[in-house]
Amino acid sequence: MEFFSSYILSIVGIILLGVIVDLMLVDGQVKKYVKSIFVLFVIFTLVAPLPNLVNNIKSGEITIPSTEVDIDESYLDIILRQKDNATILAITKAMEDRDIEGAIISVDSSYEKNIYTINYIVVDLEEVKYSVSHSLIYEIVQSVVNIDKEAIKING
Repeated sequence: MEFFSSYILSIVGIILLGVIVDLMLVDGQVKKYVKSIFVLFVIFTLVAPLPNLVNNIKSGEITIPSTEVDIDESYLDIILRQKDNATILAITKAMEDRDIEGAIISVDSSYEKNIYTINYIVVDLEEVKYSVSHSLIYEIVQSVVNIDKEAIKING
């Protein structure tokens, strides 16, 4: 990075020097020669560091930024937990709407090839104060989540 800042500073310095020289010279034949020499000097200033830059890139001292995108796994885990929690809350609300309270719900999910999949849902009915038919639980869970009946496990 230091290379680029010194390179830009040298270009700015040459341009300022050119402006000063242009203001000081009187119009005439000498001014034309000085300007053409100055243009050569500017071109040399622009081109001179390039071979050194190419050698530094080849040797690995200066790296070109990668365009690859890395997934932040910790952030992805947070998002997946939030999706699981939203699923649990939706199922809990659907059960409370049917007067089923106290059920403990857990979700097992996975994320592969950019696809979020719910592997199975466990509904624990041990804390529910009265008997609830399993078919009603299947119906409630499937109304909230598009999941096969085999992927719903009921305890209690």
